[in-house]
Amino acid sequence: MPDTISTASASQWFAPVATALGSGTGRPSVTGLHSSTAGLALTTLLHPQLGKLGSRPWLIVAGSDEAAERLFDDLHFFHDLIGLPTAPLALFPKWETLPYEGSAPHVGLIARRMNALHHVRTAPQTILVTSIAALMQRLLPVTTFTHTTLQFKLRGSIEREILTGGLLRLGYRRVSVVEIPGEFSIRGGIVDIFSTAYAEPLRVEFLGETIDSLRLFDPATQKSTAKLDRAVILPAREYLRAETSPDALAPIPVDAEWRAPDLYPDMNTLFDYFTEQPVFVLDQPAALEGACADLWGKIDDGYLRHADRETIVPYPSPERLFLSWPELMDHMNGRSTLALEPLTPSDMSWSPVQAFPAQTPSSAGLGARGMPFSQTLAIMDRLREECRVVLVARSRGQVDRLLALLREHDVPATEWTVGAWTASSKTKAPFYVLHGDLSAGFLAPDLRLAILTEEELFAKGARHKPQAKSKAATFLSSLEDLNVGDYVVHVQHGIAKYQGLKRLSVQDFDSDYLILEFAAGDKLYIPLEKLNHVQRYSGADGHAPRLERLGGTSWAKTTARVKQDIEEMAHELVDLYANRELVTRHAYG
Repeated sequence: MPDTISTASASQWFAPVATALGSGTGRPSVTGLHSSTAGLALTTLLHPQLGKLGSRPWLIVAGSDEAAERLFDDLHFFHDLIGLPTAPLALFPKWETLPYEGSAPHVGLIARRMNALHHVRTAPQTILVTSIAALMQRLLPVTTFTHTTLQFKLRGSIEREILTGGLLRLGYRRVSVVEIPGEFSIRGGIVDIFSTAYAEPLRVEFLGETIDSLRLFDPATQKSTAKLDRAVILPAREYLRAETSPDALAPIPVDAEWRAPDLYPDMNTLFDYFTEQPVFVLDQPAALEGACADLWGKIDDGYLRHADRETIVPYPSPERLFLSWPELMDHMNGRSTLALEPLTPSDMSWSPVQAFPAQTPSSAGLGARGMPFSQTLAIMDRLREECRVVLVARSRGQVDRLLALLREHDVPATEWTVGAWTASSKTKAPFYVLHGDLSAGFLAPDLRLAILTEEELFAKGARHKPQAKSKAATFLSSLEDLNVGDYVVHVQHGIAKYQGLKRLSVQDFDSDYLILEFAAGDKLYIPLEKLNHVQRYSGADGHAPRLERLGGTSWAKTTARVKQDIEEMAHELVDLYANRELVTRHAYG
């Protein structure tokens, strides 16, 4: 095997593209991209060997949220593979609501969006991946976002009224116990806030008006998971009133985001959040333009449907909420822009054009159903003459299984380390195995690299992430045939009885609540937005389960024990299938 390292090979291949982007106005195009090769191409361009492109912010635009998330995962994989830090990577999703739909975006999506905006504002080298739909949407002003965000510092001080008012203005709801992002509770000198900035809620302990402790905690066990010196509270809604507004502390209406242009003098765009000019990347520009046109058709339809209704205050017109394709191009014209294409450039304006030298694994005969493993090994061994062959497993258990399987067939195999990327050797490298999440593999002999996923290795078929469902979809589908007195399971508190629905007014905001009855007659009211925390009880027919005590510890112990049992079972299954694979493969040998 030639001793030229993979990093140098890839860097030399993409040098013309890097030079064009480094000029500040270049419009290069990389063609021949498929599966995960776009992720490798972009990661290579970000490598320090190709200059200072990695020290600039990037804005990468895909045709859909699904494509953006897939590209984001691939970028994360290749950054890990070659040893680049993954901290600069961020994903900015769209709202999953139809245009002018009279409902608030899900708080989980708002959390991801606010984290991405915060990342762009505070980390100048952000590599932001988004979709055309998310890029088209106008955003709340940058100054409003930065000035409204709350900052906590250990030993710092804040008045309780200012804290409560700030949380309400950010769209947080006051509850008795925080369970999902966008909630806060106050119990004496302890304030729990499920900030959209973190995956777990924050507990702030006060000594007077001084912050004595900042901790993240597990909402199920209430145990601390991390101590912090600083903390940030990002918005839970994308409609932030001014502190001086007469209704600053009033509940935010469910459709408020669609009325944001009436609240602010000017709306901003995602481009405005960057502190310096980013490098733009367009995944198939012609397809993006077509997707933009299709989205505008849906936007106009949504606006006209709402305009037909009798309403006192109409929604703002579409051009106040969304950008058109020409407006998007105005932000990019004359600036470094890279086009990613599966075949050829969409027009003659893109130059230079660099073809990515990669093929699918199937082109080498890999992944055919029914192929003996010995034949698969022979093909892979020929690849090993020219390339580093990297096998990607979806779990740690699969890594161990693959290593054992390869060694059982007397072929050299080792777990991947970052040092292997730059290692130089005149002899054939072993097969490398690593744990990761990659959309698909490829063969790139010119770059001396072949990457195969376990699906391609064992002809399991393409791996697809399941379509994301509404958080409440599972429960809503069974709510219609749920009767008062039926047993249900709350994810945090355990088994209870469903006692119907009740409409309550909380902080001047009317909403429907499920009533759950626990042991000793204790009742818990669950707002409809938390339906995903409740499911129908499935047990033996005729068996009445024991109700859990609200606030007790038995349910947490039960779930912890079940989790441990499942982990032990998983380890046993991994060993079982590894042994079965070895026996089966010997039969083909």
